[in-house]
Amino acid sequence: MRRTLALAAFGTLLFAALSLPAIGQPIELPRPVPPFNQAYTDGPGAWGSCPLGTDGCPDQVCTTGCLTTAFASVLAYYGVEVSVEAGGSCTGRGRTGMDPGILNDWLRAHDAYGHCARDPIGNCCLAWERLPDGVELTFHVNRSDFGLNAVASVVIDHALRQGHPVIAGVHWGAFCHGDSGQTEDCHWVVLTGKVGETYSIIDPYNGDSSSPYGIRTSLDAGVHGAYVIDRFVIVEYDAAAAPSGEGNSVPVREIAAEDPGGSSALVLLAALALVAALVVLVTAAADTP
Repeated sequence: MRRTLALAAFGTLLFAALSLPAIGQPIELPRPVPPFNQAYTDGPGAWGSCPLGTDGCPDQVCTTGCLTTAFASVLAYYGVEVSVEAGGSCTGRGRTGMDPGILNDWLRAHDAYGHCARDPIGNCCLAWERLPDGVELTFHVNRSDFGLNAVASVVIDHALRQGHPVIAGVHWGAFCHGDSGQTEDCHWVVLTGKVGETYSIIDPYNGDSSSPYGIRTSLDAGVHGAYVIDRFVIVEYDAAAAPSGEGNSVPVREIAAEDPGGSSALVLLAALALVAALVVLVTAAADTP
């Protein structure tokens, strides 16, 4: 009987070993993600002082443009470029390329900002579905009050291994912005890899206003503090679906982090198999005279 249990445990462990990704191995995207600084206000082509949003929104890129800046980094990673005419450009010059200034001008020209409940006036919030053609978004929620739950971690790891950057809304304290009362999605960062249990990120806020570059750091050492992920967005890009360069209805999928699919489910199954095998081995050892 003990021999049978041992063989079963060995087979289960072998399955788990073959199915699970190498635990502890660093995860890196296949190429660097360009880091941009939302607070770049002093230098050639500076975008930090540019108005963000439409219809009288009082915000600027340097104050609330972390999400737009994060998307500029990810779109630049994918090689996406957009064009803005001189009349709609913060710099007064027509431009083609990808940086937070160009993307913000393009979003403003394509009605890609909408009204949020916390906006005092105007349209200050990014309209996810109005991003450039070819962008595909999958939304997930981290169902945990403390750190990142195991399922969310599996989903993020899988996306990064597939070469897809992840944009995450984070908080770092009970109240992120003083007396605003905001406790979630206070800031947005780009997840670019993982070393051990820590994610490498690009923080789009750099206090050096003369630098166009964001800060390369880790999730537990963000510019504002140790970040906790509230929700995250896997960003994919299909160049074949972007012939026009105009705004479209971006595919947006809402998926709870506790409901993974595909290979993520296989990883979870393998993890459960590993636990089951260990239980069998312990039981067999306890039965040994």
